[in-house]
Amino acid sequence: MGLIAIAAVWVLIQIRVVVVSVFIALIFGLALDPLVVKLKKMRVPRPIGVFLVFLFFLAAILGLLAYGFTPMVDQIGKFIVNLPQFLRPILNSLGPLSFAEELQQQLVSQATLLSANILTIAGSVVSNILFLLVVLFLTFYFLLDWENLKTRLAGMLNPRAQVRLRRIIESMEKHLGGWLRGQILLMIAVGVLVYLGLFALGVEYALPLAVIAGLFEVIPTIGPVLSAVPAILVGFGTSFGLGVWILVLYVVVQQLENSLIVPNVLGRAVGFSPLMTLLIVFAGAQLFGIGGAILSIPVALLLNIVGHDLLDSNHSRR
Repeated sequence: MGLIAIAAVWVLIQIRVVVVSVFIALIFGLALDPLVVKLKKMRVPRPIGVFLVFLFFLAAILGLLAYGFTPMVDQIGKFIVNLPQFLRPILNSLGPLSFAEELQQQLVSQATLLSANILTIAGSVVSNILFLLVVLFLTFYFLLDWENLKTRLAGMLNPRAQVRLRRIIESMEKHLGGWLRGQILLMIAVGVLVYLGLFALGVEYALPLAVIAGLFEVIPTIGPVLSAVPAILVGFGTSFGLGVWILVLYVVVQQLENSLIVPNVLGRAVGFSPLMTLLIVFAGAQLFGIGGAILSIPVALLLNIVGHDLLDSNHSRR
């Protein structure tokens, strides 16, 4: 039995890209399935409902890439090139420190290198289009055949196991699907708030900084803090007053997020305490890098669902 478990783990490691793509597609499918169910209640056949929902989902992704990616890459390139200029007043204000000049030279060289490789970085993103296409195909399949998949899985089990399977699937639909829907709403809300604030303050790189703020929301707890760093550097590199106002803006957005958005959008779906969330994210990042940090919460939700089912099953046997 132990050898079988080791062999199974080894196989999963070898096909980890496939496992990750299936898991991501499953989350997307669970998040979009309630829309298909609502259309079905409106007497729209499920295949047509799946097509309409997936078409809207695909149009949103392509629209984001078409209208957001190009200007974002352009502004990020300019931001990287001008980053040493933003930091120069900050370093000069520290006085004649021995490391300041060397640090400034390093920043200039690194910024030049990054700006020269911006097209290479964009190309590497495009090279992963096959992975994205696979995820989208699997998402469409899950949406189209989700009811049949549940029926076929239940048919392979005895009546008692069928009850447990339905309970697990219902929890997955509620928590995993709810997590992604809430996460998308959170990213959009924070990105829009940051963009409006930076635009009102006259910050030149409002779009990429707002996109960074929105995207970093996918990393709980520490993401919002990290996303504020480049904006604050731009602010204090331009003027002390602008830096203070940008700092105030991010603090206000963070307070709105913690007090209003997260409890109403993600609180019911996740259910982890802030400390537990932070530990889960750190563990995922330590094991699998940035991808592990992003997927740590949904993986923890899945393990939590299965763990609760096992405990309930053992308790009922007693």
